[in-house]
Amino acid sequence: MKKLLHVLPLCAALASGCSYVKGSPPTAPSSNETVAPTQAPAPTTEYPSSGPAIIAFVAERYPEKLAAGVSLDERMDNMRFIRDRVIETGLCGGVQLGWNLKRGGPDVSNDFIVWRHDGTDTGIDIGFAYDDTSQPLRLQWLESVGPFYKEYPVPDCH
Repeated sequence: MKKLLHVLPLCAALASGCSYVKGSPPTAPSSNETVAPTQAPAPTTEYPSSGPAIIAFVAERYPEKLAAGVSLDERMDNMRFIRDRVIETGLCGGVQLGWNLKRGGPDVSNDFIVWRHDGTDTGIDIGFAYDDTSQPLRLQWLESVGPFYKEYPVPDCH
């Protein structure tokens, strides 16, 4: 019986030790493993820097603003919206564009902007017959004369 009393504590100690699992320390990723970023970087936009490319860029992004069959008021609102996107796109692409003051001011033209380049101002007609609402709005880059430059606010190009 004495032998049994000595063996019982040993069995109890061994049994409790069997449920113990030694943990391994965390390991750092090896040099050939990559860690996924927590947030994807924001996409960047490359802006065009030539007149026809600016027009195409804007037309592609806002086709709903080119629709036919709208009221004259809606067409004029759409033309002003497109005009401002053309100016912003150009400015973001490094082209100095601005509003045109109709007959010198104070009204801003809806479909005519100013391109500043090589020490001169060139008028740009961007809307072909924009007031004909029975046809889709057609955009163009047509150089003209007689601009009156008005600076456009600096756009957010991001």
